[in-house]
Amino acid sequence: MNGVLCICENLMKKFLISAALLLLAVFEVKAEVKASISIDSRTKYQHVTGFGGFGPSPQWAYWLTNAEIDKMYGKGEDQLGYNIMRLYIANNRNGWSSAINTAKRAKKYGAFLFASPWSPPASWKDNNDDSNGGSLKTEYYDDWAYFLNDFVTYMKNSGGVTIDAISIQNEPDWKASYQSCLWTGNQFVTFLKKYGSKINAKIIAPEGIQFTHSLSDPILNDPDACAELDILGGHFYGWNGSSYPLAMEKGKEVWMTEFLINERQEQQGINIDWKTDAFLFARNINDAMLANMSAWVHYSLKRYYGCIGDGQYGTVNGQVTKRGYILSHYAKYVSGTTRVKHSLNESSGNMTSSAYLSVTGDSLVVMVINPTTNAYSMTFNLPFYTLNGLSVSTTETANMKKNSIEFTEETYQPELSVPASSVNTYIFVKSNERDIDDEEQQATVIYSDKFDNNGGKACIPNGWKVVYEGGTRTAGEYGLGPRLFYFSPEGDFSTGLYFRGDNNTRGTATYGSFDGYRVYLQPGNYTLSYSAVGWKATGSVTASVVKPSGTSTVVSKTLSVKKHLNGQSGSSVRIISSSTAEIPFQITEAGNYQLRWTLPLSSGGLYEMIIGNIFITKIEDTTQVEIIEDLDNQVVDVKYYNLNGTEILEPEKGLYIIKVLYSNGKTEIRKICR
Repeated sequence: MNGVLCICENLMKKFLISAALLLLAVFEVKAEVKASISIDSRTKYQHVTGFGGFGPSPQWAYWLTNAEIDKMYGKGEDQLGYNIMRLYIANNRNGWSSAINTAKRAKKYGAFLFASPWSPPASWKDNNDDSNGGSLKTEYYDDWAYFLNDFVTYMKNSGGVTIDAISIQNEPDWKASYQSCLWTGNQFVTFLKKYGSKINAKIIAPEGIQFTHSLSDPILNDPDACAELDILGGHFYGWNGSSYPLAMEKGKEVWMTEFLINERQEQQGINIDWKTDAFLFARNINDAMLANMSAWVHYSLKRYYGCIGDGQYGTVNGQVTKRGYILSHYAKYVSGTTRVKHSLNESSGNMTSSAYLSVTGDSLVVMVINPTTNAYSMTFNLPFYTLNGLSVSTTETANMKKNSIEFTEETYQPELSVPASSVNTYIFVKSNERDIDDEEQQATVIYSDKFDNNGGKACIPNGWKVVYEGGTRTAGEYGLGPRLFYFSPEGDFSTGLYFRGDNNTRGTATYGSFDGYRVYLQPGNYTLSYSAVGWKATGSVTASVVKPSGTSTVVSKTLSVKKHLNGQSGSSVRIISSSTAEIPFQITEAGNYQLRWTLPLSSGGLYEMIIGNIFITKIEDTTQVEIIEDLDNQVVDVKYYNLNGTEILEPEKGLYIIKVLYSNGKTEIRKICR
């Protein structure tokens, strides 16, 4: 009997433990976190040409089989859909034949082929060495142009392969121990002006190791050299995260033509898992897109750090890696589109995204990268109505898993799930136009400065003057100290003006004191709004609107800044929860006014601040709308819009638009300052 009781007791204990574990598991299930993305297809950015990687070479011998090329460049259901391949130009013509089969196989799928040389022949260089820097002798510029063109001719005549573009030099700013050659910006200008026309293919340059502007600016600023350049290429090693407005101004596509991550970690046997490697890789691609780049080319297609494994460091030879699938998300669904404006609203600050309009304008592609352990319920605010679409998701256990999206009725605010720890593509097909009243789209912005048109340089932006402990700096002055800093485009602001002072000098930043850069205001009511973060510490900053004389203040307000960046900037730093000020003021006398930001004196060391997202908006009414319901005229619907006319879920700080629909059919639209 006791034995029976013992058995029953043990069974009961096991049952209670199992029930407790089941209950615990239930309570550990996390609810989906709310988030939203708003897309404004009226604001368009760069055309996206495509994605791919570097093929094999006799120097590194990352040989590809036909089956592997088919897998990566084929357009079928189980293929990756890449459309760009980078080839190696050996400095000995005897090595050229090795590229024929790979190039021909990729070209079968319509791939864009471009080729890069690592070094001219040693005898043409001033150090007589093809493996340790040195520069191409001027007397061999002509020979080098013909040499590069000979590669184009050889591939056509021997393999029937058209090479679409030729790079002048791989990483001309890096003295590598392997084949390399150093160039300056002025040397590129000379070469392109005199000999660029001898190359019968598009020209890519300068392919600097970190988009080195000292190499590319001289080319872009010289009309004759710029005319010979077709694509501005560069590598991501040390890239500062900024876009390149000067290249876009000159009509040049910007391509990221080489990058690899985690090579050393894997060689040292460090476990690079999904949670770290995948999202670092995905974010690098997305950052390039947000920086207005038109192509992203990995290095290398086949390698343990590539798109297909080579059997080393835990990879399986010939098997697609997670990086390969992530790149396919962009290659299959983003190639050929145009990136459009979007805003991401989520609380973690770790997600990243981008949005694209199809060639025909009848669908939107939205990339969402979620490295967090939370699943999200994402509301997509679309510029049109939709009934269907497609979602594609890659996780630690799934590769590009597809699910059809179907809605029972048209919607412009679909709500979909974003899985935890995932890379996702969402495609929405337009079913109908969505009308936004003209009045909703209008915002009387008198002045704005997002610092996004200043050439991506570490300098003082146009029209500004900064006083700091070392003196005064104005536009065009380079170097350390006060200057533009760059951040993730998905933050509160992507470019900010860093300025500072010390215990002897109040740091100030002023706009409006130079001819050609004035803030002209008519009599009326206005709001000055801006955002701010500390650099290495929190603090305060005072914003002022100063009368034309520069000595009398119209309005002045101090903002307490509650967040700092720990001295970090770059594309991986996303500014969230910055402090924001909205300062109403009245102008009674028309004229040119100045905007001024002033820091307190430091109690020791430097007092450092970053400001951005600056707007002056003329407002008609700063009162809140009081919504009153009565039996004869009830409120049917209330909607909110930002100043771009994009619908938002709830009012934002600053200026926004409210649209109230009443039961009698009347619509009331007001601009609100909050």
